[in-house]
Amino acid sequence: MSGTAMTVGWVDLRDAALGATRRGWSVVPGTFLGSDRRWHGRDEPDRLGPIWDSWRDTPITDPAHAQEIWSRQPYGVLLVCGRGVDVLELPHRVFGLLPAPEVPQVPVAATAAPPRRWLLFTATGSGALSGELARVRVRLHTAGSWVALPPTAVEFLSPQRWLEPPQNPSTRRLRTTDEVQHGLLTLLLRSRPCGGADDDEK
Repeated sequence: MSGTAMTVGWVDLRDAALGATRRGWSVVPGTFLGSDRRWHGRDEPDRLGPIWDSWRDTPITDPAHAQEIWSRQPYGVLLVCGRGVDVLELPHRVFGLLPAPEVPQVPVAATAAPPRRWLLFTATGSGALSGELARVRVRLHTAGSWVALPPTAVEFLSPQRWLEPPQNPSTRRLRTTDEVQHGLLTLLLRSRPCGGADDDEK
């Protein structure tokens, strides 16, 4: 693999793929950054993304399959949303409004690239995002979308990272997307009126 030494450890990525499939999460291999600061994994990639066009229909759920795939190349680890796991993406400013001890007990990851975002992993729910959360620029990733799991790099030397790992006892059982949305709204309304535009991206 001349010129493609990874900025994120190959073993760590393989372990992340194995861990996800052992929890029952569906994943697909993603493109990856090499030491040449170029994307690799498919023909002429220019960003992070699945290496297969058919990724929606061919997710990996078997740990043995994941072991085989991630032994070939240091692929990024992409969660296929809507297959038992959804992701709520919160702007940093909104996440900062939540009282730390009361943040919903779900796995939480921090995105690597600015503006900083926070990913809350939930059990697939109704597939609808509440209007109140949409107004503060919360996004729901469900069927038809993917998100990068830690420690996948989205930029050179910028891997995703876990704030609350899914293997922690308090976050091992996913709460439904609807339940977590309700909890977020309750906490946000307690801290300040839930409205207005988030200015993280200004």
